Amino acid sequence: MDIGLIRPYEVEYNNRDIEDLQNAISALGHKAKNIYVDNMGVRINKKGILLSQIISRDKMEPVNVDGAILRHLGFIKDFEQFGSRLWCVSAMEQKGMPVINPLSAWLCASDKLHSFIVLAKHGIPVPETVSTENMFIAYNAVKEYKEAVVKQLRGAMGFGVFRVNDADVAMHIFSYFTNLSKPIYVQKFLEKKGGGDFRIIVVGGQVIGGEFRKGEEWKSNIAQGAAPLPAKLNSELEELAVKTSHALGLEYAGIDIAETKDGYYVLEANPSISWQGFKIATKVNPAEHIVKHLISKIKE
Repeated sequence: MDIGLIRPYEVEYNNRDIEDLQNAISALGHKAKNIYVDNMGVRINKKGILLSQIISRDKMEPVNVDGAILRHLGFIKDFEQFGSRLWCVSAMEQKGMPVINPLSAWLCASDKLHSFIVLAKHGIPVPETVSTENMFIAYNAVKEYKEAVVKQLRGAMGFGVFRVNDADVAMHIFSYFTNLSKPIYVQKFLEKKGGGDFRIIVVGGQVIGGEFRKGEEWKSNIAQGAAPLPAKLNSELEELAVKTSHALGLEYAGIDIAETKDGYYVLEANPSISWQGFKIATKVNPAEHIVKHLISKIKE
């Protein structure tokens, strides 16, 4: 089988994760093919939908694989650019190529507001959150929460995340977001037990392992210096991770869960998870599980 790895050419995103997937595909006797969304072209004619990508200045190749793993769409600078990349992946699905994560699920989970709306509807505990374009709604949320975290809707790895306990100081952050025409996302700060949170990886509805990410300060992202530690998961944590993945329609995901004095809260479901810290903590490589799951979808 030919297995596609969907990602942008403009930046090599999570090289080690891609290498893990390429090695897993080869080890299982299949061929890995890079699919670069920013180098793709969609042609529509009487024959239907034709997909190709440029591989050199004057050479094109068809995009035709048995199935694909969606890793990332790159750093988006424009709404139409984002739409173009989305619909390139959608065209692959329309042509009958299984893609994991499915585009609709990836799109939902990669947006913090949309994913929380879905999780709240399914009764899954999430932190108290306010999302708005109005600075005064956000201002009042910080006053209510006393201590809050301000994020981007589509941020990653803990970059650009602010912890604030003064609504007037927060207004300067809100002004920055407003000037960039970006929505404001405010979340009640949670005091995490153990100074970190759990990252649980679910593939095909099954938990393959979990790590405890202990932060140097209040952030628990590996990219921010958190230590990946082995974690013993109880049945409640595993069930919550699986329910979260299922609610969002994800075929594979990293589910971040914090334990507090009030119980467990789902912080995020990551559909483009990086697993290098997870490998250190658990000695488990998710790549093989993801590739095997995709192959099972192809054979269905």
